[in-house]
Amino acid sequence: MTSQASNIINSPTLVLNKNLDAICVAPFKDTLNKVFSSRAKYVDNETFQHLSWEEWFDLFSIPVEDEGDYGYKWIHVNRFKVRLPRIVVLSEYNKIPHTRVRLTRRNLLIRDAFKCQYTGERVTSRTGTTDHIVPKCRGGKTVWDNVVISTFKVNVKKGGRTPTEAGLKLLKVPKEPHWSPLFSYAQMEKPEEWKNFVRPEQWDEIGYWDGELES
Repeated sequence: MTSQASNIINSPTLVLNKNLDAICVAPFKDTLNKVFSSRAKYVDNETFQHLSWEEWFDLFSIPVEDEGDYGYKWIHVNRFKVRLPRIVVLSEYNKIPHTRVRLTRRNLLIRDAFKCQYTGERVTSRTGTTDHIVPKCRGGKTVWDNVVISTFKVNVKKGGRTPTEAGLKLLKVPKEPHWSPLFSYAQMEKPEEWKNFVRPEQWDEIGYWDGELES
């Protein structure tokens, strides 16, 4: 599989419950089985029609010879290219899942806006580290209100001391975030097709579910 093909089948698809509430995001490849087994249908963002794969193909396929992309991503199927579905609605599920955001370095970076919480310096996953406000060596726990992002320099300076002992001051009191599980891809693309189903303020509710930090 080419890199381009892999990117296409892993493209984010907005998943709606049967009440049309956005509940999560899944790779396109993970929605196909649900659609093929009639447990879900793709949604035309303009007409709001719910379409089987066959109906989607009939409406949104063009010959591969057509070189225009018309602002969409396309999947190649035999002699045709099919517009990539970006929204799927589940046939039965009508709940909204309630998921706690896992404490991970990536989620900490997002919560702390990619800034050292002592200096305000911009950091990344490569230049930032996690700091226990009350050091682990003194009984500090790995919980949301005791862990922040800092630069390596500050982390070394602080060592096994509290911020007060090290002459440091936190920019803000750390708290557990309460993001929706909607955006499980950090900094994902925001397809135009989603605008009718996602509130503007939800774009900032970005969480990334990866391995939990060790306690």
